[in-house]
Amino acid sequence: MKIIRFFYAFILLLGLASCIKEDVISDEVKPAIRFTNPLQSLALDDSYLLKATFTNTIGQEESKMFTWSSSNDSIVTIDMEGKVSGKKKGESIITVSTTLDTEIIEASTTVKVSDQTIEANEPKKGTIVSTSSYELQGDFTLKKIQDQEFLELSIANNYVASTALPGLYLYLTNNPNSINGALEIGPVTVFSGEHSYSISTQDATLNQYQFLLYWCKPFSV
Repeated sequence: MKIIRFFYAFILLLGLASCIKEDVISDEVKPAIRFTNPLQSLALDDSYLLKATFTNTIGQEESKMFTWSSSNDSIVTIDMEGKVSGKKKGESIITVSTTLDTEIIEASTTVKVSDQTIEANEPKKGTIVSTSSYELQGDFTLKKIQDQEFLELSIANNYVASTALPGLYLYLTNNPNSINGALEIGPVTVFSGEHSYSISTQDATLNQYQFLLYWCKPFSV
């Protein structure tokens, strides 16, 4: 039985631009589990419900039964629903897993028991990389605004996009080759310089998506 493992870390989002399809590109990606509300720390004697999502071979979220486990129950316990409880100070690795055909898909995160319960809301940073002959480049940051119900996607001052890009739209996605299951942020109307977008936390969490995708919507490429 094949096992696919993911160890959760604060990874960079990757920005991609695709507007010319030179070959037939497979839209398959590796199935994955991701924690959507990871912890920076868990207070002693406190409890917290961890949440995770499974994405299939085309990057779409799919409902799955999860199995949860803790590497050290004397420090952190976890129930069948993903609720962790801090028993004593220290660290434990929490693993969530499911099966897909003959494969076991799993992801892990380290939970540290200390004095406070703090969610991990580290901003995600990335660089836009064009996969076509059109110019499109720049850096970006996705972050949760404190005490607000939205994420802010900030595009840096070094951003440049060709105005010849036809029908360019912006998405958050888990598949860099497709907008299946992607969150549409909206049409691109700024082609140089610093700007930002607001995304409701009802539509996306900070850790839900891997890629920022620029996509030519009328041509589906």
